Amino acid sequence: MGKKNRTYGLRDFSPANYRHPAEAGPVALVTSDLDRLAKGRALLFIHGTFSRAHGGFHNLPQEFMAELHRRYCGRVFAFNHFTMSHDPEQNVRWFIEAIRPMSAGTLEFDVVCHSRGGLVARTLAQEKDVFGLDLNRARVHRVVFVGVPNSGTLLADPDHMVEMIDRMTTALNLVPPGGVADLFEGILIGVKIIGRGALKGLLGLHSMHPTGPFLNKLNQGGRRDAQYFAAAANFEPTEPALRSLVSRSANALVDRIFEEAENDLVVPALGVYGKNGCDSFPISEDRCLKISAAAGVMHTNMFGYREVVERLNVWLS
Repeated sequence: MGKKNRTYGLRDFSPANYRHPAEAGPVALVTSDLDRLAKGRALLFIHGTFSRAHGGFHNLPQEFMAELHRRYCGRVFAFNHFTMSHDPEQNVRWFIEAIRPMSAGTLEFDVVCHSRGGLVARTLAQEKDVFGLDLNRARVHRVVFVGVPNSGTLLADPDHMVEMIDRMTTALNLVPPGGVADLFEGILIGVKIIGRGALKGLLGLHSMHPTGPFLNKLNQGGRRDAQYFAAAANFEPTEPALRSLVSRSANALVDRIFEEAENDLVVPALGVYGKNGCDSFPISEDRCLKISAAAGVMHTNMFGYREVVERLNVWLS
């Protein structure tokens, strides 16, 4: 199931199909589609861990997607990629090869990204020298980070990956039906991998470790021309299941980060926009949305929150 459905791909992302799996219709991009995207500024959606594009952005209102489609003259697409077995550098190498057939010189685009997808966006936007990538055909103008672990999350430590899966699963049980089936499928794949003891091969998850080699490299990188924006949430659990889940962390450092510091259950809020060593951070206050605990917004339902959509509308104007 996982190998069949969770493959790499660039897909069309229109108001009519953005909630549909790529395999449900003819949405995969071909060379002529790439040439069309390159005729002006495009918009790229990059999903997060355990997800795919149609699930990760399912909660965005259809009328808002229609407005983006109009604003970008139909040049809206999404990147489905491996989130567990490949790190963001590998994801970007695939992306570069995928756009190589286009006849235009450069594909210019803005990015909306969620969770680990933001590390893919940053690798596209700023890390030409650090990873030795040929990014001359991809130019990123704006990136909106939504719940992105730009400073990592200790839940990506192999000792706490089971807890990360627990938190995401419990959170998904508390949000309205929508794109959650895809996330549950991804989490199930993660459970199977962990059950086989294959944690050391999960480079995609390790890329979110705060002191891991990927983030150490990424956060040494300098600024390119891209403008960064961020939305981060502070969620305080009131449901008994979530309270129990948060309070039973085995490691004292994880306890401190997720019980004392503001977080969305998966990512520390300050880590989305705060200082991390990269010249592009911290992100300025006027380009940040900090969602208070009173809003009840967690890592898995941020795109269903009205103010996130409103800020996206402004930042992508």
